[in-house]
Amino acid sequence: RFVIWTEGAFNLLDEVFGTFDKASAHKKNYYLPTAKISNPDVTRIINSDEVQSVVRPSQGKKQRRPWTQHKNPLVNKGVLFKLNPYAKKLRRQELIKQKKEGSAKTKKPGKAAGKIFLDTLLSA
Repeated sequence: RFVIWTEGAFNLLDEVFGTFDKASAHKKNYYLPTAKISNPDVTRIINSDEVQSVVRPSQGKKQRRPWTQHKNPLVNKGVLFKLNPYAKKLRRQELIKQKKEGSAKTKKPGKAAGKIFLDTLLSA
């Protein structure tokens, strides 16, 4: 873009935007942005002896596993036991309790259907 500045506009720049040291007169608490780093040669700074002497050595690359399918611990007992080893003991106790209750309760043989009931059932 081609911009033509007048001398008056050019002189007002410091007043409108301020300087690095003085705040702007028109904008509240506005200073010109300053550089955060004084030496932009970052690679030289990182590789310098002063920095390298205090950083810990780099660790080897960790190999990440590829995506694996999520297994629901409420459905998959193996995953549940891996997450909660005590669940195995609870499950065993529950099975033993069910076995004891099942053996204590014997099934009575069913009553034979009455003759009147069978006649009404078959007549319909």
